Amino acid sequence: MSIIRTISVSLAVLVGCHPDEALADSRKALSLEVNPEKFNASRADIAAVCRSAGYQLLVNMTEVPEFTVNISRGQHGPIALFQRGANGEYLVQLATEKTFWAQYAYQFSHEICHILCGYENDYRGNLWFEETLCETASLYCLKAMSHEWRTRPPYGNWRSYSPALSDYADNIRKGRDDYLQILRTGLPAYYRKHADHLARNPTDRKKNGAMALVILSLLERNPDHWNSIRWLNSSPSPEGETFLDYLTKWHGAVPEQHTSFVDSVASLFGLALPRSSGGQPPLRE
Repeated sequence: MSIIRTISVSLAVLVGCHPDEALADSRKALSLEVNPEKFNASRADIAAVCRSAGYQLLVNMTEVPEFTVNISRGQHGPIALFQRGANGEYLVQLATEKTFWAQYAYQFSHEICHILCGYENDYRGNLWFEETLCETASLYCLKAMSHEWRTRPPYGNWRSYSPALSDYADNIRKGRDDYLQILRTGLPAYYRKHADHLARNPTDRKKNGAMALVILSLLERNPDHWNSIRWLNSSPSPEGETFLDYLTKWHGAVPEQHTSFVDSVASLFGLALPRSSGGQPPLRE
């Protein structure tokens, strides 16, 4: 068996920025460990793509504690494992290879979103909503990366790859046929129709992806609200927790500047939530 080597890539310095430029956001919180085995790609290149993807979310966040994500090639699709590494690092497996950079970005954006949401191994009845947010993150990050890579790619010769990132996101959008159903009936009616199915099948990408297109517009207009996802799982979900209770808990946990966003998300689903002041976000220890 070959010795698996990993490389720890510090993300304290933003690619393309002057080295003396201070980061007021949380990009410097993230470190990566890349195990390139079975990817058939350079560990440095994999790190560069995933770094860029993660930055699109972290640039909108403040005071995120330092954390490390270990990236390896998975056998059963992309996933953020509940199991943690020997040093407490998050373990993310991607199901891609070679130089399909848009696919790396799409998958890693989804999985780091789970991490930032404080994903829990508890009641799964509302997991579909976290999955929907993570699908939203994938599309958002691909578009943001495409824009950034026009002028500040990780490597100068990657500038020409910018349109491929945007095209990948557009092709995913075109495949979300259920979005037409949402446009016809409205998201509240769509959710009520599929609520039981979503509770049993939280990773139904067809439905997650269609609802993500609705939420995406909110976050494209106000990307600062990406910070609110850090409070999504502020406490474990008890068995039988309703979606209304889940959103109410989130609403009660976020800082005041994000309550309007959670209200807006609830309104998209036809729900009204009470107002309350927020608490402190956990980044799982």
